[in-house]
Amino acid sequence: MQAALAVIPVIALVLLGHLARRGGLIPAASWPGIEQLGYRVLFPAILLTSIYRSELSLGRLGPYLGAMALAFAVTGALALIWAARRDQTGPRSSSLFQGALRFNSLLILAVAAQGLGGQALGDLAVAFAFLIPAFNISAIVALTLLSDGPRPAGATARIGAEIGRNPMVLSCAAGLALNLSGVALPEVVLSPLDWLGQGALAVGLLAVGAGIDPARLWQRDPALWLGVWLRLALCPVIFLAAALVIGLPAGQVASGVLATAAPGAPVGYILARQMGGDADFYAAIFTWQTVLAALTLPLWLIFAGFLGA
Repeated sequence: MQAALAVIPVIALVLLGHLARRGGLIPAASWPGIEQLGYRVLFPAILLTSIYRSELSLGRLGPYLGAMALAFAVTGALALIWAARRDQTGPRSSSLFQGALRFNSLLILAVAAQGLGGQALGDLAVAFAFLIPAFNISAIVALTLLSDGPRPAGATARIGAEIGRNPMVLSCAAGLALNLSGVALPEVVLSPLDWLGQGALAVGLLAVGAGIDPARLWQRDPALWLGVWLRLALCPVIFLAAALVIGLPAGQVASGVLATAAPGAPVGYILARQMGGDADFYAAIFTWQTVLAALTLPLWLIFAGFLGA
């Protein structure tokens, strides 16, 4: 219940971001820069420090990571299979894949920090260290290979270049390297990183709200609703089934449900726009996921609490 109630301030910040943009408090032209600040500076800082401080115990976290990886892999695969069977090829299929697979890490971390405690935050950070690079690599590969027409020249080199400069992949790799190396970062380095990380949650949630466009809500598109259903319903069901089979502890069940039932991330829109995907289609999926998650995410967290009890 505490985790479910923690969604309320998160929703409040998302709503504030939406009103700030629609009401002109912050001009629309300023929001892309705010998104880039979160994506390239603030969010990498919180990932790096969280992973650096986490306890990397494969025995304790292995089953947890396995259950989450299974849920996301099945969800993403079903999106691609459906797209292929319905001739939803090209940029549209890559955006459906992103819509089914991606989660909003900032929203997840904000809810976990408010309602689940430090252990859950650390577990999620370690999970993100593996999942975020995997998601971004998968999305980059899909966007490159599922473009219109024949496979673009130099696709392999482009995939490598995109992965090599992705700030989330780099920050996760840096956090893992520092953790495993045993290097003790001085406080003069950690303090600025912590300040950046604290700003990431608020700025990221405001940017999520600013990206919600009500005009995208009024659509009758089966592919759109599939992307919403896969992300908000099927993925947490698969995770819960796996968690119950392998007997995950209550804290990991709650944090895993939070991750698998969270809405998509705005970074998918940025990536689709930069790499030739169907950015508008992804934005429509992401918008509905964000709106409906205000209702579904607390219910999933309450249900996970009952199962854990």
